[in-house]
Amino acid sequence: MIDGISIELLNFNPSTWEQIPELEFSVLTSVGSGEELGSRKAHYRGLDFILEPRGKAKLKGSIHKFYNNGQNNANRFTYEDLQKAVSQLKVFGIEAEKTRLKSFEIGLNLDTSNSKIDTKTFLESILYCRGAERSDMELNGKIGYGYTYNTTNATYKFYDKAEQSKIQAELLRVETKFTRMRAVESYKIFTLNDLLDREKLSKLILDKFLKPIDETIFFEWEQIKTTRKLPAKYKSKFKDLRNPDWWIKDERSRKERLRNKVLLEKLIDKYANRNIKNILKGLISFELKRFSRSKKGDEYTGFESLENWNNTENAVKKGTNTHCIVCADSTEQSEVKEKKYCLCCGADISHQKKESKYCSHNRKCRDKAYNLKVSEKRKAKRSEKEKEILHLIKKLGSELSLVRTTNPNRKKIKGVPSRKTSIVVTIGGKKKYYHGSEARFFLNEFEKKTESKEFNPIPTP
Repeated sequence: MIDGISIELLNFNPSTWEQIPELEFSVLTSVGSGEELGSRKAHYRGLDFILEPRGKAKLKGSIHKFYNNGQNNANRFTYEDLQKAVSQLKVFGIEAEKTRLKSFEIGLNLDTSNSKIDTKTFLESILYCRGAERSDMELNGKIGYGYTYNTTNATYKFYDKAEQSKIQAELLRVETKFTRMRAVESYKIFTLNDLLDREKLSKLILDKFLKPIDETIFFEWEQIKTTRKLPAKYKSKFKDLRNPDWWIKDERSRKERLRNKVLLEKLIDKYANRNIKNILKGLISFELKRFSRSKKGDEYTGFESLENWNNTENAVKKGTNTHCIVCADSTEQSEVKEKKYCLCCGADISHQKKESKYCSHNRKCRDKAYNLKVSEKRKAKRSEKEKEILHLIKKLGSELSLVRTTNPNRKKIKGVPSRKTSIVVTIGGKKKYYHGSEARFFLNEFEKKTESKEFNPIPTP
């Protein structure tokens, strides 16, 4: 979960880095004037090693990438991995307890493919976050793949990790970056070593990472397109509740904002086909359990509250009437039943059988999931056929002979002329049939090659 870090080394001898052959230092220059700034930097395995003129040494970058030998940080990064990464820094003379944290990030990579909802849908459903206006993130020179919400002491990010890392996957990144360390001073987190303290880290994640997610409002336009099904008394109010600009008006108090948030989420639960926030929290819970376990399957004590975060009700309210995350004590863990949510609509299905994935009372969820599965199989089959066709056209070229015909397996209806839905391809004296969309794709690609004069095909009869 801990990723980007910026630390200053205390009582450190800069010559330690200068003697390490892997660190090749270059002088930093001003982007505008090209003037040398005096500081020197070496980039190694996702981290920047910086030496300043007055002898200060700083380390910036992704400790997750460092652990992955400089590759992307799109996979899971557990507490055990963090321990190992910090230990590896000792090779560079970095002692975790002799550092000063300047900023750091907490983030999770969520595999949204398991929820049957694409990453873009999650991103576009964010209606309100921490009272901040939404800003577009730029990923690989493109926008529309992520959003940031900037507050005084922290920045909250939601973006497409697969797009950033240029990998084929459905990955949603949820991240909190602490830009000012006063945000974590009350947790007594000052050094890199403090981030290895399980109790401190657990409390910090609960309050500063999970609580903001719990307070964030998610709304899908496609789920409640109109107010037709809503009670008359809520129709006018609902038009405001679904407006992101309406939520960040300064004149509303926390108490009023909470009351409106509860109302909107109540309407979503009752009238939307699914609750995307519940689905997101289920994905987060899954990753939290993996974060707090070693590769051998051992549990680390101190992370019980994280693992039970989504199993408890947000029933306690403080003076500001904002939601608080209530966590079970370690002695009560055996009594807490893990919550499960329908993979389609996000409804609570904890009361159903262990193997249940969808609502037992809502056949639409199971039908939708089944239809999606069938559709994915059809797409995969169609993709394989298209690859086969393109290979044939490329390989045979002008030797390819096409004959338009009708599907020989199609049932003949008296008085109804057969449609030309098939083609016959002669390959090495053998005939091969392609029907329907496959035939149309074959003809379109064949005609493109003909028009581009890449080859002179044998005319079709």
